Amino acid sequence: MKTPTSLQYSQFVFVFATALTLTISASAQTKIEGKYNSKTKKFEAVSDVYNIGDFRGAFATFRTNDKRGIIDTTGKLIVPMKYDEIEPFLDGVARVEIFGDYPTHYGYIDEQGNEVLPVIYTDADDWFYRSMRFSDLLVVGIDQKYGCFDKKGKKVLPLEYGGIGNYSSGLATIYKDGKMGCINKEGKIVIPIIYERISDFGIETTTVQKDGKWGIINKAGEVVLPIIYEAEIRFSGELAITKLNGKFGAITNTGTVLIPFQFESLAYFREGLAHAILNGKHGFINEKGVTIIPFEYDWAGNFNQGFVNVKKDNLWGHLNLEGKITTPLEYEQTGDFNRGVANVKKNGKSGRVNTEGKIVLPCKYDGINGSFSDGRMIVSINFPEGRKKGFVDEAGNEVIPCIYYDVKAFTGGKANVQKEASGKWIFIDVNGKEVNG
Repeated sequence: MKTPTSLQYSQFVFVFATALTLTISASAQTKIEGKYNSKTKKFEAVSDVYNIGDFRGAFATFRTNDKRGIIDTTGKLIVPMKYDEIEPFLDGVARVEIFGDYPTHYGYIDEQGNEVLPVIYTDADDWFYRSMRFSDLLVVGIDQKYGCFDKKGKKVLPLEYGGIGNYSSGLATIYKDGKMGCINKEGKIVIPIIYERISDFGIETTTVQKDGKWGIINKAGEVVLPIIYEAEIRFSGELAITKLNGKFGAITNTGTVLIPFQFESLAYFREGLAHAILNGKHGFINEKGVTIIPFEYDWAGNFNQGFVNVKKDNLWGHLNLEGKITTPLEYEQTGDFNRGVANVKKNGKSGRVNTEGKIVLPCKYDGINGSFSDGRMIVSINFPEGRKKGFVDEAGNEVIPCIYYDVKAFTGGKANVQKEASGKWIFIDVNGKEVNG
């Protein structure tokens, strides 16, 4: 190891002493010399040793030797350099950090530089979460135990909770020993910590789970709907689907039964009908619980653009909203309608039908691209030598035969195609004629 020369040693001592002097001086001083520029909203210090941030309101942070403090527009030190991070003030309070040994420790200061809460907490709400809580409470934690203080530093809730959530309609959820309750904006427990789940409050009520059952309570903690249901109660309009005695049905927010609890499965309404399963068969009911499509299908999807895929005796087709069969149940597979057509498969080959069930693209293809470009869509057929591709028009006519090993979609009236495997690419027009690129 090289020994420093006397000159190098002298230089080191000078630099170290200068830095130490700056730190001590900055810590002891009460003002930074300079002036505030109201146009740029920056403080222009006489000395360039200070790194001064932008003003947010009446204050700005400054830094020297990696420690931060706060000045006002006159340069007066509101907070001396003692923190590693200082967040902007929110409602008169700012979070501060000291890194030190792991983990980082947090506290809060007021606008006079007083520590409202000492820097001893391993977790504390940052500026964003405080703005989202809509509350005057400061939420802090040590070793994953959380509590609340007011902005004067008075303890509101002791550090004994597993978590404190954001506010919804004036209440925030709190957690303890695997149970949930709610506090108001003053930190008072208004809903006891006895529930497994509490959803976010609406205007006045929310769903809760206790002992595995679901019900509804109001903001005073009073039970509005008995906690007897076996599935979470989720309202869509005036109706909620839930489960009772092992069967699904639907109720109002007062508990009135709109649809009897008799189904093995019940979905929410789409296009005026709800998909349900009764005695192992699929069908559809309206909002009064009346059966519109009988329970005789082995499988059914959900309505899309007025039609639904159904399966019966291992064959597929489509029904309309009145339950009429529009695509005969004779296919191995049917897809949803898009722009008036749907994919179907028969004898292992794919084609397309319209909403009347008429074939608009014969079931002769092994692949269908699914979208048109310049009035042409890519289709493919498997040959002994491999899959080859071509194009059909929107009427289902094969205007360009499946003779290409690979193709790209049309754009600007041209498509790039490959006639031979690993061969060169050429351009064709929408009629299949070879053209210049």
